[in-house]
Amino acid sequence: MLKHLYKKLHLMFTVSVMLIISLVIGILSVNALKEGYMNDSIFFQRMTTLLIYELEGDEQNMEHILRSYEDQYSIFCMAKDGEGRVWYQSHRKFPTDTQRLLQTFHNQMAKEKMSPLESSSVSEQNGIVEITGASNEKYWGISAKIVSKKNTVFYLIFLYQQKSVFRILQKQLPFYLVLWFAALLSVVFISRLLLKKALKPTERVLKSQKDFIASASHELKSPLAVILANVEQIEQAKYPELKKTIKTIDSECMRMSNLVKDLLLLATFDANTWSLCKSEVNVDTLLITLYESYEPVCIGKKISLQLKLSENTYPTLDTDGERLLQILNIYMDNAIHHSTDNRHIEIQTEVSGKTITFFVIDHGQGIAEKDKPYIWDRFYCADQSRTDKSNLGLGLSIADELAKMLNSRVGFRDTKGGGATFFITVPFK
Repeated sequence: MLKHLYKKLHLMFTVSVMLIISLVIGILSVNALKEGYMNDSIFFQRMTTLLIYELEGDEQNMEHILRSYEDQYSIFCMAKDGEGRVWYQSHRKFPTDTQRLLQTFHNQMAKEKMSPLESSSVSEQNGIVEITGASNEKYWGISAKIVSKKNTVFYLIFLYQQKSVFRILQKQLPFYLVLWFAALLSVVFISRLLLKKALKPTERVLKSQKDFIASASHELKSPLAVILANVEQIEQAKYPELKKTIKTIDSECMRMSNLVKDLLLLATFDANTWSLCKSEVNVDTLLITLYESYEPVCIGKKISLQLKLSENTYPTLDTDGERLLQILNIYMDNAIHHSTDNRHIEIQTEVSGKTITFFVIDHGQGIAEKDKPYIWDRFYCADQSRTDKSNLGLGLSIADELAKMLNSRVGFRDTKGGGATFFITVPFK
């Protein structure tokens, strides 16, 4: 129980802290991304400004200068003379057709109401414009006018594809990944130490509780055995007036004996000292044994007991047959306890994939909705008044613990028409 709690707390603590760390790293990544885009746009603006200065002073080598910038910085350039004729256009390819990009660029400039460059008599450039390509890739564009030393006018458009998120973050990404994994290892290690230290007092209390239950169970077994032996001797002494008293003593002793056995079994589970004796289990033999054990009891209580065996051969189970039978006995005891006269109980099986499921179906009073979440809890009893002393509230919790040890799964559902159906699903090879 404490191990399960430890695992849950460890997982919750680790996940919570790592979510916070991941959020912080995410914020750092977003800031780095914004800074990268800003630096990229500033670089593009400065590059175009520098290019314009060079073109102003060297009109004859303008084409050579443009080509060198295109090759070095992966930009696109289109230049027109003063009469609007295309004087130069680079051959650089983008994911989106350049004509479409140029049209989008002009539309965006008009949308942002940028002032035309025709009216000025000196070289100048407009601000940077962001446009989107056909595949949602982003570009920056700048328009400029160059007036050379010979007063020749050229109108230029520069396009530059923005870097992808990966390209911007590729330098920081390894650092962030190393930081995240280092944080994960640190959180796992530190949380384990802290939780072990925090749960140590609880572990001591639980251990003392387990030791007490185990010791009390062992100590109670001896006087119970003596009482039961003396009750048998008194019964043989033929004192009619004591028979009722003896019957009561015998009933209470048996109830206490069963309680001691259950407590001892649960203490063994908690201490992790239980061992399984696995062997090949014949399902037909197991079911027939279960049926024959409870047939006389059902006849005495006027309950019809039905066993439905499969027409196909059952697979052989490699499990602890005694513990599996013990779980089915618990189911049968509950079914008989909650069934009235002229009702019937069914024992069925179902083979699916690599599992076989055993069902004990009763048509009794069923399980109230308010009780369903708690029926596997120790000492839980639907009868809160505890008027029925035969129900100790341990049977189903023992079945649940045994099933976990057998690597099986227990469960229940409502029976159609009333009652409850309990099952255990056991894997086989």
